[in-house]
Amino acid sequence: MKKVFRSAILPLLLALISFQMQSCKGNRDVDIQNAIASETQNNPNLAGVTAIVVNGVVTLTGQCEDEDCRKSAEKAVKKIDGVKDITNNITVTSSVTIRPDEELREDAEKVISKYKNVQAGVSNGIITLRGEVKKDKLPELMMALNDLHPKRIENQLVVK
Repeated sequence: MKKVFRSAILPLLLALISFQMQSCKGNRDVDIQNAIASETQNNPNLAGVTAIVVNGVVTLTGQCEDEDCRKSAEKAVKKIDGVKDITNNITVTSSVTIRPDEELREDAEKVISKYKNVQAGVSNGIITLRGEVKKDKLPELMMALNDLHPKRIENQLVVK
């Protein structure tokens, strides 16, 4: 009887542990994303930068005024616990021009119209995203919005 009980419990425990480890991975990306959002508030080099985190790999997009700013943004993100790798797609521009909110809002609406459950608000040159998006569509969405030259994109999307 004890042998049968042990042989039934062991696979159950292994499955439970495996499930717990998988669910921690997703939370780790959220922790990294939150740390980047906090860093964005405190680091002027990250003002025009947006980050996407998938399995510990951070993709940076947006704009910086010079190469030093671009490198500094990458260094700041590298310091965050849990970051495995960084893809730095930040573009360097001689001067970052923030577009008027109304114009930015109209263009952002055109972009997000392709994404069923995504909403965007615009205030002071900052695009705030809400709703949910599929993981494979997020990079394409963020690149399209960054092409609109907002001051910053605040990503509050739930990634499915």
